[in-house]
Amino acid sequence: MLLSNCTSSSNNLEFKIVEQAIPEVLLPSYPHLVTEVNCPEYVNKDLDTIFCTLQVAGKEISVSVTGPDVTNSFNLDPRIKIIESVQLAQKVKKRLDDDLGIENKIECTPEIRVAHPGELFDCEIIDSNGMVHHLQVKIIDLHGSFEIIS
Repeated sequence: MLLSNCTSSSNNLEFKIVEQAIPEVLLPSYPHLVTEVNCPEYVNKDLDTIFCTLQVAGKEISVSVTGPDVTNSFNLDPRIKIIESVQLAQKVKKRLDDDLGIENKIECTPEIRVAHPGELFDCEIIDSNGMVHHLQVKIIDLHGSFEIIS
């Protein structure tokens, strides 16, 4: 992920600009779910990487910010996996459709979760007869693997 034009003209980098850009760069579809972004106030421009902390959907995470490069751009590495409910619902749908042999419609909430063991999504399944069923999907590892629980 790349942040552009975030340097100041002094010998130090003004990382308040980086802090303001992180939500949009990290989660362009959900920047409102990134809060409490904190980067070092000033960093010597010879230092290549800094670490910022922030809250994503209520979980504190750390991101590394590397740069600037020759174009005054920075690279952002979240060092975590973020799971979007829309993508998760598609995977759950495929698994259920394959197992049950019928088409289902599935919606899960909240919008995102950090891939952290034990995090839950609440899902609503509407079967081909219009019946609504509820289940939870639990994240089981840092890679976003999941299990369906009732």
